Amino acid sequence: MKNKVTIQDIADALQLSRITVSKVLNDSPNVSTETRELVLQKVKEMNYKTINYTSHQTEPLQMKSFAFVMHMAPDAFHIGSSIITQLQQELRKKNYTLTLHTITQEDIDSMTLPPNLNKAQVEGIICLEIFHEEYSKLLCSLDIPLLFIDACVNFSILGLHCDLLMMENRASVYRMLRFLCQRRKLNSMGFVGDKDHCLSFRERYEGFFLAANTYGIETEPYRIIAEDYFYGQEGWLARQLRQMKKLPELFFCANDMLAQTLIQNLNELGYQVPRDIIVCGFDGLPTRNPLLNNLTTVRIPTRELGCYAANLIFSRMQRPERLSSTTYLPTEICFCDLLRTEESDIFLPE
Repeated sequence: MKNKVTIQDIADALQLSRITVSKVLNDSPNVSTETRELVLQKVKEMNYKTINYTSHQTEPLQMKSFAFVMHMAPDAFHIGSSIITQLQQELRKKNYTLTLHTITQEDIDSMTLPPNLNKAQVEGIICLEIFHEEYSKLLCSLDIPLLFIDACVNFSILGLHCDLLMMENRASVYRMLRFLCQRRKLNSMGFVGDKDHCLSFRERYEGFFLAANTYGIETEPYRIIAEDYFYGQEGWLARQLRQMKKLPELFFCANDMLAQTLIQNLNELGYQVPRDIIVCGFDGLPTRNPLLNNLTTVRIPTRELGCYAANLIFSRMQRPERLSSTTYLPTEICFCDLLRTEESDIFLPE
């Protein structure tokens, strides 16, 4: 017997969409008075347990703040840690603080804000790696300044009124692989990652595919593309490698963590990187893992991301009516292990 009432139950009872019910429960202004009253009445009738996000709106605010929203708490070597540190420094210059909020799967399923996020007490929201389309729409419906750092694959067609900050992905991957194709005269390349996981992964895949097409490189038998959760399953990636009749000369991985997993699996199969197979990644973040510190990769400008994030959210505050914008920050290509063995400069020549 089902005891817990969900947002979907309320939506079904009123023949409304779940996003509309979520807007009401999160006190979004983009809902008609009639619809709001219907939803609130049904919430009482069905005894739905929810948090009253507006209960403290009349209390005086102690200090101005921005909310930093992410899907998981970052560790010391995650891109989020560097961005948060720089954001805090930039916001402090203008007497703002930064509050941190983690989105759980339960929040996404119920289409509700985290319990500690009161939209009446924040001047704006910065979202890092929020890749769920409907939840992205929910955050935009709060009608306060909003910035996404990376986003869902179909972000551009959602028509959201907000700003997007990205690292440059497509061209940097293309330039890195173009250089390797020319220098090593490659005939085969493989891709590892979920190209539909997020916008940055999709753009990296497009850079990979463009380089392969430009130089007539074979890729079809060597692309390991599956939903993101597969790559964390023990033995799954090794099985994909064993199923290949022949391995490619180069693997490009959608990020450095996938590259680390791939290198470990290749080593277990008796291959050495980069002597036998070249492996490239993307991120270039500091880590204690020697596999990643010596990896051919593209470095993300994490400090600059934090600075630009602050500038963009302040700009949106000052001019909330301006058109949505997408900003790309340049990245840096580093060949580390690969070209060091050839006694060459480690940075890609222009």
